[in-house]
Amino acid sequence: MWKLYSPNRAVSLTVFENSEKELGYAVERNGQAVIEQSKLGLESDLENFTKAFRFVKETRVVVDETYSIPAGKKAVYGNHANEMTLEFERGAYTFVLCARAYDDGAAFRYQVLSDAEKPMKVIREATNFTLAEAYDDLWLQHLTNSYEATYDHTGWEDKEGRDYGMPSLFHADNGGWVMITEAEVYNTDGSYCSCHLRGAGKRTMFLEFAPEEMGSPLSCKLPFSSPWRVIVATDDLNEMVNTTINYNLNPPATMEDTSWIKPGRCLWAWWEYMNSAQLYTEQKRYVDFAAGIGFEGLTVDADWDITWLKELCDYAHSKGIVVWLWSAMQYIDTPEKAQEKIPLWASCGVDGLKVDFFQNDSQHTMWQYEMIANVMTEHRLMINFHGATKCMGEGRTWPNFMTAEGILGLEHYMWSGLPDARHNCTVPFTRNVVGPMDYTPTGFSNKNRNTTLGHQMALSVVYESGASHIAASIYYLEAWRGTDFLRRMKPVYDEIKVLSGFPGHHAAIMRRSQEEWLIGCITNEAMIVRLKMDFLPEGEYEAEIYEDDSSGEMMKVKRRKVTSADVIELPLLKSGGAGIYIAKEISELPKGICSGYMSEARTEYVALAGKTLQGSEPVVYENEQEAVLLNGSIVFAVKTTDSPQTIRLFYAAKEPWTLRVSDGINKVDMDMPQSGSNKIFLTKDVVFPFAGGESALFIERIAGVVPALEKIHIIDNKPQKELYIPVGKGSLSGGAEFVLDAAGMEKVTGLGNGGELKFNHIMLPKDGYYLMRFDYCAGESRDLSVELNGGAHTYRTNLHNTAGWGFPSWDIKDQREIRIWMQAGNNTLRLYNDEGRVVHIYGFAIIADE
Repeated sequence: MWKLYSPNRAVSLTVFENSEKELGYAVERNGQAVIEQSKLGLESDLENFTKAFRFVKETRVVVDETYSIPAGKKAVYGNHANEMTLEFERGAYTFVLCARAYDDGAAFRYQVLSDAEKPMKVIREATNFTLAEAYDDLWLQHLTNSYEATYDHTGWEDKEGRDYGMPSLFHADNGGWVMITEAEVYNTDGSYCSCHLRGAGKRTMFLEFAPEEMGSPLSCKLPFSSPWRVIVATDDLNEMVNTTINYNLNPPATMEDTSWIKPGRCLWAWWEYMNSAQLYTEQKRYVDFAAGIGFEGLTVDADWDITWLKELCDYAHSKGIVVWLWSAMQYIDTPEKAQEKIPLWASCGVDGLKVDFFQNDSQHTMWQYEMIANVMTEHRLMINFHGATKCMGEGRTWPNFMTAEGILGLEHYMWSGLPDARHNCTVPFTRNVVGPMDYTPTGFSNKNRNTTLGHQMALSVVYESGASHIAASIYYLEAWRGTDFLRRMKPVYDEIKVLSGFPGHHAAIMRRSQEEWLIGCITNEAMIVRLKMDFLPEGEYEAEIYEDDSSGEMMKVKRRKVTSADVIELPLLKSGGAGIYIAKEISELPKGICSGYMSEARTEYVALAGKTLQGSEPVVYENEQEAVLLNGSIVFAVKTTDSPQTIRLFYAAKEPWTLRVSDGINKVDMDMPQSGSNKIFLTKDVVFPFAGGESALFIERIAGVVPALEKIHIIDNKPQKELYIPVGKGSLSGGAEFVLDAAGMEKVTGLGNGGELKFNHIMLPKDGYYLMRFDYCAGESRDLSVELNGGAHTYRTNLHNTAGWGFPSWDIKDQREIRIWMQAGNNTLRLYNDEGRVVHIYGFAIIADE
């Protein structure tokens, strides 16, 4: 028997050898069993490394180091452990068990030594985990290849033969916590697959290879090292959340310069508008908003266009904003494809890649992770893996590993009623323990939202991610008081502490950055959470507290003085939440460059200061926010220049409505989108051709639901003029035809496979780059070629499916922009596709790219 203690002797790992010379192990914490005697070893085609061992020697060393990574749960990671290496002879081979005992858990791995490389097939691992009798509460995730599933609170019944993902969490009636996971898997040249747990009965889980391996052995080679098998064992959830064992077990980074790695908060338009990445102008608006409110990044999701990618990156960088770019893993899944595309995207100025659709735990896929990560690192790109396996501490090897999915996150509202508050209150203590998670928090425009806005706001602090993707669109964020709390967030934090919580019930997480503290609180059931401020240094501080109103759809904000002796009580609604920002003195909100969409050349007109007509009336909400119910109209006395300017309306409307803006000379009617609630506000821009000077500006509801108008901004942000060309202005050939849709609008069908649409007289004032924005509809994604001036320039693009994830439909309109070179004077244009059919096109706009 061999026994290994952690540095503070709280945790011990004991290795046993029975009469058959089989190896087993057990783990204790504070003298109490955590893992009862369980099996060790593996079977291979060279030898059966599970029994008949002959002990050779024992070696012990102390592991004592600290390190930091650019983004993580805290500023400093401590790697302090005692390590024991046991060598055994088995046939012609040396089998090694390497074990470590940490103050918050234990880990072990297997090695088979050899002086020369030699192939070996690992048939199975004998490794299992028999939990001590006290551990009757389990949080298990049924195995799914994307790891996008709930962690269900359950017991030991009916577990035999069922597969569960890691990490898995266990709780004892004496208060102890255990997490089982693994480390150092996909940064080892594809030497192993990602594993999971299978119930074996009698409080036991055993290790199982990826289902994608189809029961076949793993192809390995000598000398061989398995991944680390990790058992986190703590007295409380704060210690559990703070563990870094799986990071500690990974190889350290080799890079010295990490200055190019820039964590932070990212805007992400996909949540509100799935095809938003098709529009260069929309992505620029998101850059403007990120820069204006002091965020760090933008993520451009699927179906961006290479014709404007470099220009977007240049524009973002000029405002201090980093750009993440989406790619399917299948585009770069071989070294040849990766070496072709990744350097190209990097040369355009991309700062990070969101690589999607791995959804596979096989040994080959583990190799693909590493290959892609290495090529990205070579070209100084940050990493975000999606449709991905669990995190296993790889952020230590790749400091540019900012975040990963492997989490049932907010995007699932697109397809189901999940995630719910129970799930949200579970993952801080399960999935997020082992690494950053790209849950994409804070979204509330969906009709099936099942939490309060305070809950959604707090998620961005409760969850750790090196690239925190805020799901709500800029049109909601600008009008929402909770955005001020998000602006208080930091790109990285020095410390994390669980102030209160229990999986599935509630979570109150504090994050500290120097002498500023942010607290996010979320709950499943209605409760009063009492938070001790004993983490504060001596002295008096200011706290800014964000809470739900009674409806859960508006934020109340208040300030108070606090000291370390105080307890803040927060009454939380069912599925509710709250946020607290604490500083020595609360300063102005951070911001950056305000230009473009966020131009400061604006004048604000508060609705209550306008003159109400036709039954419009004021309303004051519970959070003291004021607006006017626009039953009829409201008049503002404005002063403007004689040029088109943007009117930005801040309003709430449960259903769509129709707006009329007029000044006695000009009139604009516009259909206005719903905000989803009469208490949730958003913004919408109207370009209005002002005559100039002083005038009475009428804002009128002419149809639809009554909105609540809070204010308007008149912004001189130079709206671009467009030349719009409907398809009827062109000439068809090759079987293409003009048809009318259900609304009587003309579109062209049958383009491609010989069908063409030509335009002979597109007159422009000067040479230069222009944006070409197509109006189209499509039940599936299809390519399009655009030939200019007889072949002087040809562009190829893809117009994405406009029907979303539902049944294919050809009656939903959308848009796509490409950036093209056009000449002064007359231009000719040909639309075609030599490799298939084209989508249905209504027309296109030409806009100077200035």
